[in-house]
Amino acid sequence: MEEINLINTLILTVCGLIVGSALNVFIYRIPIIDNNQLIQPNYNLFWPRSQCRNCSNTIRFFHNIPIISYLILGGKCAYCQKIISMQYPLVEILATCLTVFCGLYYGLIEELIAILFFTWFLIIISFVDINHKIIPDSLSQPLLWSGLLFTVIFSNYNSPIILVDTQSSILGAVSGYLILWTIYHIHFLITKKEGLGYGDFKLLAAIGAWTGWQLIPMILFFASILGLIFGLISIKYGQSDKDTLIPFGPFLAIAGWISMIFGAKIITIYSFI
Repeated sequence: MEEINLINTLILTVCGLIVGSALNVFIYRIPIIDNNQLIQPNYNLFWPRSQCRNCSNTIRFFHNIPIISYLILGGKCAYCQKIISMQYPLVEILATCLTVFCGLYYGLIEELIAILFFTWFLIIISFVDINHKIIPDSLSQPLLWSGLLFTVIFSNYNSPIILVDTQSSILGAVSGYLILWTIYHIHFLITKKEGLGYGDFKLLAAIGAWTGWQLIPMILFFASILGLIFGLISIKYGQSDKDTLIPFGPFLAIAGWISMIFGAKIITIYSFI
């Protein structure tokens, strides 16, 4: 049994590292493609090969090994010695840790494919929102429709262990969008300021398609608390003020992931209090 767990852990680790490297490409290229600011003709998610943003030299495959290459190169480009953003190893580490955790937590069941897809997509959305303060439809819509599709597949295939039933998924998508839409308009009527973006509505709708309507209040509660804590810390240390726009997507993503994985247990614990 220990040998099987070790093998599974190694497989999941390698998978997480490879996917984490790919996620960095998506995080960088999707906003460029969406804004039609193509660097080269036929520029897409897979072509051309990765290049240094400063000197435009093509990155060799042995300079692009997840985490290891970053450490060997000392966090600098092999050609121009420009400092490489810490985001790259951070995304790779995050993707690897979450991949291994999900794989060991649930075991190698069929639904693991769905939960990993959900996890990886939330990582992309979070970093795109952090970098650009926008959640593109090209990310929120695939997450929404894949959530609905996976719930249909597993509801008809067998009794789902992780995913909700199709009805809860549809209601989760609708209620997720409408709740934030309502909060946005109430806030705007009172303050004449935009407190949220439409991308946040669509993200919560997408998360709701995966978690079901039952967990929407929990997700909003956790996301609001995380956002409030982050905002207060940022203000305290002079990183922002009360009028600074803080991307809400990462907090929705964190809360959505926690609710997906631990929501049932949290509800069970709360019911006994």
